[in-house]
Amino acid sequence: MILFIVLQFNSAKNIQKLISGNEQLLQELNVKNELQKLQTNMAKTDSKVRGTVISQDTLHITGIEAEIAIIKADLKEINKIVRNDSTEKLLTQLNYLVDEKNTFNVQVLDTFYSKGKWAAERMINNQKGKRLGEAITSIIHQLDTTRQSEVNRTTHLIDTSGQNALSWGTVLVVFACLSSLLAFLYITSRIHRQEQLIDELAEAREKEQKLTVVKDQFLANMSHEIRTPMNAVLGFTHLLKGQPLNNKSREYVGAIEGAGQNLLEIINDILDISKIESGMMRIEPSSFSLQGVMHAVYNLFHPKAEEKHLALHLSIDDNVPDILYGDVTRLTQILVNLTSNAIKFTHEGSVSIHVSKVWAEDNGVRLLFTIKDTGIGIDAAKQQSIFDRFNQAEASTTRKYGGTGLGLTIVKQLIELQNGFISVESKPGEGATFKAELPYTLGELLPEAVENNYSDQPALTIQPDVRILVAEDNRLNQNLLRHLLTSWQLAFKIVNNGLEALQALEKNNFDLLLLDIQMPGMDGYTTVRKLRTDMHSNIPVIAMTAHALAGERDKCLQMGMNEYISKPIKADELYRLIQVFTGKLPGPDTSSSTTMNNHESAQHLLNMQYLHDLSQGNQQFEQTMLEQFIAQLPEDLRRLKEAIAENNIADVRSTAHNLKTTISFIGLESHLYPILTELEETTAVTYSQEEANDHFESLKRLSMQAINEAIAFIL
Repeated sequence: MILFIVLQFNSAKNIQKLISGNEQLLQELNVKNELQKLQTNMAKTDSKVRGTVISQDTLHITGIEAEIAIIKADLKEINKIVRNDSTEKLLTQLNYLVDEKNTFNVQVLDTFYSKGKWAAERMINNQKGKRLGEAITSIIHQLDTTRQSEVNRTTHLIDTSGQNALSWGTVLVVFACLSSLLAFLYITSRIHRQEQLIDELAEAREKEQKLTVVKDQFLANMSHEIRTPMNAVLGFTHLLKGQPLNNKSREYVGAIEGAGQNLLEIINDILDISKIESGMMRIEPSSFSLQGVMHAVYNLFHPKAEEKHLALHLSIDDNVPDILYGDVTRLTQILVNLTSNAIKFTHEGSVSIHVSKVWAEDNGVRLLFTIKDTGIGIDAAKQQSIFDRFNQAEASTTRKYGGTGLGLTIVKQLIELQNGFISVESKPGEGATFKAELPYTLGELLPEAVENNYSDQPALTIQPDVRILVAEDNRLNQNLLRHLLTSWQLAFKIVNNGLEALQALEKNNFDLLLLDIQMPGMDGYTTVRKLRTDMHSNIPVIAMTAHALAGERDKCLQMGMNEYISKPIKADELYRLIQVFTGKLPGPDTSSSTTMNNHESAQHLLNMQYLHDLSQGNQQFEQTMLEQFIAQLPEDLRRLKEAIAENNIADVRSTAHNLKTTISFIGLESHLYPILTELEETTAVTYSQEEANDHFESLKRLSMQAINEAIAFIL
C-alpha cells in the first residue's frame, strides 16, 4: 500500500506539472490572440474614421462606439492576463497609447461634424494618428517578443513533465495490474455468493407477488360474483315495493332493501380497494361542469340531510372555473364518500361543501374541496390512522354507525392517484373538516358532453328506450341532427370524432350509431373496424358522408357498416333507417310540415327548400343555421386558400370535403359541388396549384354571392 501511495504521488506530481504547463501555454496563446485582436480592431477603427472623412459618408462609422468599446475590452483582457514585472512597463505604455489613439479618432470625428471635411483631413495629415499607430504596433511587437520566451520555457517544462509522468504512469500501471489480479480473485468469490443471495431473494419475491395477484383476483372475482345476485335481490325488492303490501310486509321489504344496499356498498368498497392496489384503477379524464357535479352531489344528499334535520350548504368561489378537464367519476366518488361520512357522523347542526381555487397557471388549476361538519369529531391521535384500511376512529364506530372502514382509504388513494392530497382537522365533539386538493386543467364542454345526458329536451322522455349516438365533427351537421332527433323525441348524444364515439360506447348503451366517414383524429372506417374487431360490438352503424362517388355504399357495407346515407341528409330517409334498425319508432309526424315560401325564387343561388323541410316551420332554427353558415363558410375558404398556397394536397382534399357539408343544406350543390369534387379528388399526380387557384377564385366568387343572399334572407 505504501509503495502504491509513493507511485501515485510521483505520478500525480508530474501530471500536475504537465497540466500547469499546458495552462500556462494556453494563457500565453490567449495573450498573443488578444494582442492580435487589439491590433486588428485599432486598424479597423482607424480605417472607418478615415473612410468617413474622405468619403463624407457617415455610414462608415456606424457602430464606431461599439468598436471603441471592443478595443477597451480587448485592452482590459490583456491587462488581466499579463501579470508580471517584465511586461508591466510595456502594458502601461500600451494603455496610454490606446487611450490617446481612441481620443484622437473621436476628436477627428468631432471636427468632421463641427468644422467639415477639410479641418478633419488637416488633423489626419498632421501625422499624430500615424505616430500613435506606429507606437502601438511597436509596443505590441515588444510584448509579443517578451511573451515568446515565456512560451519557449513553458514548452520545455511540458515536455519534461510529460516524460516523467509517462514513466511513473507505466510503473503505476504494472503495479495496478498485479493488485487488480489479486482483488479480482477476491471480488469474484464475493460476487458469486451475492448472486446466490439475489436469486434466493428474487424467488421469494416472485412467490409473494403471485400470492398477491391470487389474492387480488380472488377479491375481485368474489366481489363480482356476490354483486350479481345482490343486484338481482335489490331489483326484485324494488319491484316488490311496488306491489300492494300491508304495513308489516312493507316493513320487512324495507329492511331487506336497506340491508341489501349496505351489503352492496361493502362489496363496492372491497372491489374498489382491490382495483386500486392491483393497478387496475385508471384515471379517465374528460371535460365536465364543476357546478353540475356539485349540484348533483347536493341533490343526492339533500333528502338525507333533511331527514336528519341538518343544514346542507354548498358554495363555490367566484374565481373557480366551471368547465374543467379531469376524471369526473372519481371526483364524484370522492365527494360522495366524504359528504356521506359527514352526514352519517353528524346528529345536529350542518354540513358544508366549499370549493376554492388554490393555484392557477396557464391552463392548469388546483382546487381545494372542503367538507366541514358539526358531528362527533375525531381525536388527534386517531386522525392519521383513519385513512388506513378497515380502520375507524373508535372501535365502537363500526357497531354504532356501520361501514367497513374502507371509504376513507379509497378516497385517499383516489386522490393520490390524481396527484392530489387530503388532510383532516378535527376535535372530538366539535366536528371535522376534510380538505382534498386536486389538480385539473381547463376544459371545453360541448352541450352533449355531459355524461348520461342524452338531450336537454324534456320531451325526449317520450321515447326513453331509443338511444342514438352521433359521431359528426361539422357543427352545422351537428345542429341539423340535433334538431331532427329532438323533433322526433329521441334520446341522443353527439361526439366529435371516432375516438369519442368508442369511448361513449364503452360507457353507455346505444341502439344506433350515426357515423360520419371523414372526421379528424379517427375517421369512420377506422372507428367501425375497431368497433367490430376490438370491441366485438354488433350495434347498427349508419354511415354519413358527402361523398357521391359510385361504389361508396358498397365500401361502407364491406367495412362493417349496416347502411349508408348521403349528405345532405333527407329527414324521411334518416327516420326510415332509424325505424328499420331500431324497430321502435312509429311513423313520422308530418302534420307540422310547412311548404316553402317564394323567397328563394328570387335568389340566384340559394335553395331553401331542404332547410324548410328540416325546420318544419321553425324560423328561429332556420335563422340560426344561416348565421352559422355565414360564419363558417369564410373560415373554410381561408383554410382552403392556405392549403393551396402550401401545396398541401391532403388538406386541400379534406377542406373541400368539409365545404361540401357546409353548403349542402342550403341548396348550393349544383353550383359548387363540381368545383369541390375536382379539388376533393385531386392527387399528387393531377394536382396543379395554378388550376387549384382558379377553382378557388370561382368558389370564392360564388360563396360571397351565397353569403350576401343569406344575409338578405335573414334581414
